[in-house]
Amino acid sequence: MNRRSALFSAILVMLLLVIILLQILSMIQSDRLYERLNRIAGVSKNLEMTTEEKMGIKNEYPGDDGDWLVWCLESEPSNLNPITSTEAVSNYVISGNIFESLVEYDEDTFEHRPLLAKSFSISQDGLQLDFILRDDITFSDGQPVTADDVIFSYETTVNPAIDALSTATYLQDVDHVEKINNKHVRFTMKRVYFKSLAICGGIPIIPEHIYKFNTPDEFNKRISNPVGSGPYIFEKWDVGREIVISKNLKYWGKMPNVDKIKFRIITNDAAAIQALRAGQVDFIQQPSPEQFYEMSQDREFTEKNYCLSYWHPGSGFFWIGWNQDRPFFKDKRVRLAMTHIIDREKIIKYILKNPKAMIPTGNFYIHGPQYDSAIKPWPYDPERAKELLDEAGWKDTNGNGIRDTDGVEFRFKYQIVSSTSIHEQMAKLVKDEAAKVGIEVVIDPYEWSVFVNRVYDRKFDAVNLSTVGGLAGDPYQSWHSSQIGNRGSNHVGFNVPEADKLMEEARVTIDDEKRNKLYHQFHRILHEEQPYTFIYTRPGEAFLNKRFENVKTHLLGINHFEWYVPKERQRYK
Repeated sequence: MNRRSALFSAILVMLLLVIILLQILSMIQSDRLYERLNRIAGVSKNLEMTTEEKMGIKNEYPGDDGDWLVWCLESEPSNLNPITSTEAVSNYVISGNIFESLVEYDEDTFEHRPLLAKSFSISQDGLQLDFILRDDITFSDGQPVTADDVIFSYETTVNPAIDALSTATYLQDVDHVEKINNKHVRFTMKRVYFKSLAICGGIPIIPEHIYKFNTPDEFNKRISNPVGSGPYIFEKWDVGREIVISKNLKYWGKMPNVDKIKFRIITNDAAAIQALRAGQVDFIQQPSPEQFYEMSQDREFTEKNYCLSYWHPGSGFFWIGWNQDRPFFKDKRVRLAMTHIIDREKIIKYILKNPKAMIPTGNFYIHGPQYDSAIKPWPYDPERAKELLDEAGWKDTNGNGIRDTDGVEFRFKYQIVSSTSIHEQMAKLVKDEAAKVGIEVVIDPYEWSVFVNRVYDRKFDAVNLSTVGGLAGDPYQSWHSSQIGNRGSNHVGFNVPEADKLMEEARVTIDDEKRNKLYHQFHRILHEEQPYTFIYTRPGEAFLNKRFENVKTHLLGINHFEWYVPKERQRYK
């Protein structure tokens, strides 16, 4: 009995020891887990700090302060009002420099991050977006940015009497915007829209106390003296010569190094390069393809200037648009014939001289998921073009060498921007090729400000232009039938009910894969209808004087806020 009792006691002690050991091991594991959680929390905290640094709260950009950036503009903006302006040259001057939005894209991750907002949230059903404004943001006159300014900016944009249809179109799914308090704004959507955060958070915020108007016409006529919350303030606009912006010394965020940006207006390509060589300008954004090819081969030029080339979602496409209100281009067979007579591979090889350029078949970024790479470009085929023209009823009935139908000769005006080398070369090529199939082309050049107004008023037969791309494109603005007329962006009058339905459905489809399939179907319709002849897309290209440092290429392109000039190389005081 005593032996059994001793054995039982020994076993019991061993069991107790095992239990204690397991408990100790469990506590050690818990401590390790706690350490992991602390480490993760520490990383999260560091990430938050990094985000703050990116937003400019903790760190300044590296490098010395001072000097100017002299930026060459290929045409003069017609407008510096961020609500009514639609031109790329206007955006170069005001977007980000003078005006800011609630959110922005991260340059390398493509994710949204706060800017004027310190935080944002979207409800689970996707119908409610809340933005909390930063406490320290002010306009350049020192007045705080408030919820009232956000609401004023929105309401002005969607006002049908304001010349902002191209932007208002994207906001048509917003039901209302309300002020929760002075720093909290809520957007409520009528329906889900896959770009709701980018669109609502991307409205340029203008100060109500500066831009408040009595009549819409008063606001539409306000084209100069911009005032915003950005790191630069408007200094002057010498019409026909230059626009100057200078550092906003009251800026709430990360201060750029460059003191001034002078936008010199040089409409002649050769004169622009001459000015760059002479040190009269520092930066040319998207020079002509011919210039980029020639200058990047010039050793003397490249010793003094960066030749930057980079694909990014903003890489747009160059196109010729056929106005479907004109008798020549109502029939899609004629539009396809026009595409067949243009040797786009020849254009890329001999006019662009850019082996990286590609022939697109649709309106989306060629390297993005919205683009259907299975669709191949229509070939250069003049004989097929003749067949299509015959089928459409355009034949030379009187033997004068020009096709005609119902007494109308196939003679149309081809509108281009004057004194622009690539436009002129393209127009000559189209004119020569068209003549071979019995079509007479009259080249119709206009100065930029006149040109762009004629495009918006649809006063053209055919026109060539380029369109800037985007991260996640919504083709509604340019292609939906509701955007024809009233200075909308459906310049060519494209009107296909099936395409309208696909665009409408895609807008409310949140799932990327499903939405992209819808856009692939839309892409196929564009390819068959040929409202545009898509000529080429090419990487972003730029020239920049090498006295600037910290010049980086991001997935979203280049960022001039990062640049600086070392003190010993600074040219302007």
